[in-house]
Amino acid sequence: MLASIRHLADTSEASMGRLSQRSTARLLAFIRGLYVLRDRERFISHLLSALPTVIPADVASFNEAEPVTHRSRTWMNPTDPLTPENIRTWNALMHEHPYVAHQTRSPHPRPVVRVSDLAPRSDFARTAVYNELLYPLGLEEQLLMAFPSHRMSVSGAGLYRHRRGFSEEESFMVSILHPHLLQAHDNAERLTKVLDDLRALERGVVELQRGLVYLTPEGTVRLATAVARTWLHAYFPGRSAGSERLPHTLHRWVVEHLRCLDAAEGLSSPVRPLIVKGKSRRLVIRLVPDRSAPLLLLHEEGVELAAKPLESLGLSRREAEVLAWVAGGKTNPEIALILSLSPRTVQTYVDRIFRKLGVGTRTAAAATAFAVMTESPR
Repeated sequence: MLASIRHLADTSEASMGRLSQRSTARLLAFIRGLYVLRDRERFISHLLSALPTVIPADVASFNEAEPVTHRSRTWMNPTDPLTPENIRTWNALMHEHPYVAHQTRSPHPRPVVRVSDLAPRSDFARTAVYNELLYPLGLEEQLLMAFPSHRMSVSGAGLYRHRRGFSEEESFMVSILHPHLLQAHDNAERLTKVLDDLRALERGVVELQRGLVYLTPEGTVRLATAVARTWLHAYFPGRSAGSERLPHTLHRWVVEHLRCLDAAEGLSSPVRPLIVKGKSRRLVIRLVPDRSAPLLLLHEEGVELAAKPLESLGLSRREAEVLAWVAGGKTNPEIALILSLSPRTVQTYVDRIFRKLGVGTRTAAAATAFAVMTESPR
C-alpha cells in the first residue's frame, strides 16, 4: 500500500516509514469522497468538512484574496470567525500574513506549507494581523495549501489550530493529497462552468459548447448531450452517434480509474484527463468518478502551436511541448494536467526553457515561440 505513494511523493524512506497504515487508510477514504460529483461551492463545503477528518484542526478555511485592492472571499468551517468586523480586519491586514507575501512575491510558491516554515514565530507574533485577528481567534497555527484561481491573485485552503502546531507527518499527508485536491477542484470548476452554460442555454442566451455524458455504475451511457454524442462519434470512428455504449478505449479508461479509486492505487495519482487527438483539434475528456453516477465532462479545443518547430530553439521534445502551452497562455497546473506531469516538474521545464532562450518571463518566452512559428511552414 505504501509503495503506491512512493512515486508520488518526493520524500525519503524514513519519512515514508512514519506514515502509519491507519493514516494511509484515512487518505484513501478521503480521496474516494473527494471525487464525488460537485460544483465549486459544494466542493469547498465538502473540503472544509472532510479535511479535518484526516488532519484534525479547530478551523478549516478556503480563501481568495487580492492584497492590492484589499478584497477577499472566505469560507470557513465552523463559520463563527466570519463576522463582518473580522472580515474587514483581514482585508486591511492580509498583506502582513507570511503566506500572502510568499504567494505574491515568490517565483516558485510552495504548494503546501506551515506558516511556521515561512516566518519565525517571534516575527509573526509582532504583526498586526496576528495580534488583532489570528491569535484572538485561536488561528495562529496554520497548515496551508495553494489552489489556482483566475479570480484573485492569492487562493488557498488552510487548517488552523490554537497553540498545537502541525507535525511533519501531517504536512506530508497534505502534500500527498494536494494533487488530488487540485484535480477535484478543477473538476468542480469545469462542472460549474458546464452548469452555468446549461442555465444560460435554458435562457436562450448562448449555444452550449460543452459535452456531458452521465454514466451508469457499469459505464454505459445514461444520458448525453447532443454535442457530446457528436464528438464521441467524430473522435472514435465506427461508433454510432446514438449508441448507449462508450467506445471500447474510453470505457476501459473509465473502468480502470474507478477500480483504482477502490484500491491503494488511488493514492498514486489524480484522475488525469483523457486527450484524444484529431487532425487539427482535440477532445479533452474528464472523469468525475462518483461511484453511483460517474460523469464525463467533454470539451474540444484547438492547439494553437505545434511543438515540433520549437525544437529548433535547442529545446528537447518535452521542453518544446511545455513552451507551446506556455505560449498558449496555460498556467503550470493546467500544463501539468494536459501533459500528465506534476506542477513542480512543469516549473523545472519552464526554468530550463528560460535559460536556453535567455529570457526571464513567460511573455518573452511566448514571443520567442510565436516568432519561430511565423517563420516555420505549417
